[in-house]
Amino acid sequence: MEVSSNLDQILIARRLMMSAQRAEDRRKGKHVDEKSLKEEMDADQALISGNAPAANVGTQPFHPKTVDTQIKLPELSARLNEVNSQQVNDQFAQVQVNVQQTVETQASLRYTVLEKVDGLVRRSQTQAETDRYSFEFSDGTTFKITDKWTNRSTTIWGDPHVDVNDVEGTNDGDFQDLKTSNSHTTFMLQDGTRVTFKARDDSLIESVDIFKGSQHLGGIGEASKNWDSEKGLFASGVDETAGKSASVPMGDTVFAGGDGNDWFSARGQLVWGKTTGPTVTQRPSAVIQFEYQEKISTQVSVQISMPVNKQA
Repeated sequence: MEVSSNLDQILIARRLMMSAQRAEDRRKGKHVDEKSLKEEMDADQALISGNAPAANVGTQPFHPKTVDTQIKLPELSARLNEVNSQQVNDQFAQVQVNVQQTVETQASLRYTVLEKVDGLVRRSQTQAETDRYSFEFSDGTTFKITDKWTNRSTTIWGDPHVDVNDVEGTNDGDFQDLKTSNSHTTFMLQDGTRVTFKARDDSLIESVDIFKGSQHLGGIGEASKNWDSEKGLFASGVDETAGKSASVPMGDTVFAGGDGNDWFSARGQLVWGKTTGPTVTQRPSAVIQFEYQEKISTQVSVQISMPVNKQA
């Protein structure tokens, strides 16, 4: 079970456990002092502020910036139950609740000037690009399409899965989501470029064919019979002759839209992705990317000091 790190929530948990204990005492015939709800809440406020006369409570300053923190409630409940059940010589145990929060932040800023690219260009065995898009083989099973104008990317990996980089997780869809073909899947890009994968819906990439006008660039994946480290990926240059696209089936087809890596059916229904940024329709001269990460860790400890029972 999870509970917020806010001390108010901790006191509510304490109050519920004390109420349950009083109800149990009444069932056993024990005398139970009854207090009004206001008296109980006043006692809790005194406890959290450090003004309670019957207990010495110390807290460290706590300014939560998020509620997405976790505390092990069973351990905390056990300690608070112990406080609730112990009393010696009419003196309550001394309780110290310590809350420590650590915030780690990391930020980076990257400025990229977009150079003009004419047509489809092969840069290396692993990279190719058009003026708007870049294409990258990470290995024989992983291929990434990046919209350079919006800096949004889509990665095709595994057997095959679809991962859009602005949605949490690494598996945001599968080729199996599309039902027309079990061998070919085509991604139609916003500059007219066509990217067709030959890959069974439950297998790895065999080949990737990129078409831009009359240009064609073929890539070989790990599932191909012709695969090896030298002949795989973008092993050959761009073919400038027309007519190759007709020989490669399109199969299932999705269309780029939204903020660059949202994929739609021919009817305009969203298949994969989520629009998290603006729609870009004009070519920028440069792209600024700002990344910010924040990690918040919270620790809560309860220290109990029992009074000494001195014998006469």
